[in-house]
Amino acid sequence: MQWTARQEFDRWAGRQQGWGVGLMAVSAALFLWLGYLLLMPFTVHDYADEIACDAPVFYESESTPYSQGAGKLCSAARDWPELLAIGVLAVPPAIVGAALFTSGSSRKRASAHVFRVLEMQESEDRAKQKRRPPTA
Repeated sequence: MQWTARQEFDRWAGRQQGWGVGLMAVSAALFLWLGYLLLMPFTVHDYADEIACDAPVFYESESTPYSQGAGKLCSAARDWPELLAIGVLAVPPAIVGAALFTSGSSRKRASAHVFRVLEMQESEDRAKQKRRPPTA
């Protein structure tokens, strides 16, 4: 009975940890995608032309802002509100995933501790019964 309860408890804690890892992986993928969009140069197709655009983070031009001339097309392709939305969408799965993983890990450790204490108590009870003289 005790072992099945422990196995079920550990299985549930493992599932909780798994969901936490999965959500943190989703969040990491979103952050990596955001980093790629912010840091990598890209091209925009305009009718028959192909315009090379600098990465939004590294775009530097005192004479022409990113939103003028050919930069308008670059700016429209990687718009800051869309990039910010990706970053905002990545935060909740990271928080929930970290909480689930931490909770599952804590449950596993607490379970191991409780069952170890129960095993020690049973061992002590058996030792006491062996030392007790048989009653007639």
